[in-house]
Amino acid sequence: MAEEEKPLGSEHPWTEHAPTYRAQEARLLASWIVTGASGSVIGLNGSGKSDLLGFLCHRPEVLNHYLPARAQPVTLLPMDLNNLPDKTLDALFRVILRTFAEHKARFAAETQTLILQLYHENRAVTDPFLSQSALRELLIHLQQRRHRVVFALDRFDTFCRMLTPEMGDALRGLRDGFKSTLSYIASMRLGLAYVTEPDVLGDLYRLLDQHLCYIGPMNEQDTRDTIARRVQVVDQPPSAIEIEQLWQLSGGYPSLVMVICRWWLTHPQRPLLVQWRAALYKEAGVRHRLEDIWAGLTQEEQWVLTEVQKSALIDKKAHTTVGQRYGSVLDNLAEKGLCLNSTNGWRLFSQLFADHVAQVGGYSRGKIWLDPATQTLYHGQIPLPNLTSKERTLLQFLVEQPHRQHTYTDVIVATWSEDERYHGVNNDSLYQVVRTLRLKIEPNPAQPTYVINWRGKPEGGYIFFPEGRPQ
Repeated sequence: MAEEEKPLGSEHPWTEHAPTYRAQEARLLASWIVTGASGSVIGLNGSGKSDLLGFLCHRPEVLNHYLPARAQPVTLLPMDLNNLPDKTLDALFRVILRTFAEHKARFAAETQTLILQLYHENRAVTDPFLSQSALRELLIHLQQRRHRVVFALDRFDTFCRMLTPEMGDALRGLRDGFKSTLSYIASMRLGLAYVTEPDVLGDLYRLLDQHLCYIGPMNEQDTRDTIARRVQVVDQPPSAIEIEQLWQLSGGYPSLVMVICRWWLTHPQRPLLVQWRAALYKEAGVRHRLEDIWAGLTQEEQWVLTEVQKSALIDKKAHTTVGQRYGSVLDNLAEKGLCLNSTNGWRLFSQLFADHVAQVGGYSRGKIWLDPATQTLYHGQIPLPNLTSKERTLLQFLVEQPHRQHTYTDVIVATWSEDERYHGVNNDSLYQVVRTLRLKIEPNPAQPTYVINWRGKPEGGYIFFPEGRPQ
């Protein structure tokens, strides 16, 4: 193949990954593809979610390995919609056509010819009907040949900031019109529940929220392979005991593996092995990656991780108590790979992460909840004191109806009596109560995590996240 004809990504490090890279996650995504299901890959900053999708997109032989022998042909296309030139339907359709053109080598010759023809005919067209019709013609062509296409929608949560209801409906409509041919796998940092304006997704929300794949630390073998690949530039590789130390310190978290390997390469005069942990935690790059992980967690998750870290310093009985008290949250953290349930109880996935939790965990507030028996509002395990009557009424209303968009009018009606509203209650009165409430419940009132503003039409309001929305 001539150099100019090489498929995009053919020289990327994805080619160096072992076929078994992220085998568990790859097997799960393949099971979605076989059934035509769509879903979301969710991972915090530095977890490798884009790397996983890129690996499967550019290594079709690996994806095919996880598919049944008699499955229809599948092409996983990397579709980053964040480079749309503008927020219009014609731009959306033309960018999709362009992606097909850029990756035409993954299709049969006759399909390549059609892809190029449709792209060149429509790349300057500004009528969305024409570009949509061209895209539909291509999908009909693939449907007739029983060739499934999966759009790997990388950084989809970022795209949601520019997504319009019309674009969301168009993406859902394409999939609904070609269920046997088209499906979506979106990658995002936190999940759709934390998208700024989830309503703009419409029915696309339910489609992408059907199946979830959490991605976090790599397993031991993937970590060791990654370490070997990153340090291969030196003649003398790390010793077996050094590689073990790199694995234990990073816990396999991709961004930590990367920065720790870089430290190893740039510090030929390294301290004694037992001093690596302290030396690495002083590195700004390491702390930055740890802060990224921490910021992507809810206040409730941060609180529970802090309890796990504290219990690890006490005894196994304390571990058991933590497991019983925070079981469901720990299960979610385990699914993300941040907690491990060993024979000695729960522990954090990485030694360096444990050090970071010990350093910053005391600032977390935990979940806000109401004890129905006593009608007491709690912040974590501590009763919320010193709430005014209005603050308590407002907070109890929000606690009882979390994760929903409440207009200013809804909140005023729930907080002020009919007689008070008759004499006049304006938004400024509401803003003042919200401001003083935030001073009492938010870790940083200037960047709220519990009571969040949303801007709707004709009026905005608030969404309440009892777990404390990640930053």
